[in-house]
Amino acid sequence: MVLFEILMISIGLSLDVFAYALYKGAMMPEIRKSALIKISCVFTVWQMAGTLLGNMITKNPLLKATAEKAAAHWKYISVLIFACLGMYMILKGKRHQTIIEHKEEGVELKQVSVWACITSVDAFLAGIGFGLFRTNLTDTVFIIGIVTAASVILGIYAGYWMGCQSKNKIVALGGCILLIGGIELLIRGIK
Repeated sequence: MVLFEILMISIGLSLDVFAYALYKGAMMPEIRKSALIKISCVFTVWQMAGTLLGNMITKNPLLKATAEKAAAHWKYISVLIFACLGMYMILKGKRHQTIIEHKEEGVELKQVSVWACITSVDAFLAGIGFGLFRTNLTDTVFIIGIVTAASVILGIYAGYWMGCQSKNKIVALGGCILLIGGIELLIRGIK
């Protein structure tokens, strides 16, 4: 897997985080740097940890021994993981829910941590996909960290300025990017 593919999948995953940050930004009476840093750090750590844990599963000696024998099949499973994540995010984005925006005082770290944990499930599954493709773990985790931090910061500012009514469309867009990334990996794997 090349850096472009890692970046594309990272962006697709981060749009789920961006959607939450958009929502959070719309609820803030003002953007405080301390809150921005807290939210960004929590999401970045969870996304990186999810990716790392997913990747570490593929390093399990039992799975690794099997993977050596069936390396070509694992790549298709990896593509399936990215495609299924993409479809899930598209379906999640299709849900029509009205969001009532109201200002919240302060940032509850507990609530942010719960949402970071929930969004990191996608990163965990993607980490398995990255591991099955034998991507460089350092590059993958580093790129996911940078893209996640940027998504949180941009999402909070965008939500603060524009509100969060486009949240579902952004999640669906992230799903489309993941689906395209999976298809691209499949096409490249067939060659």
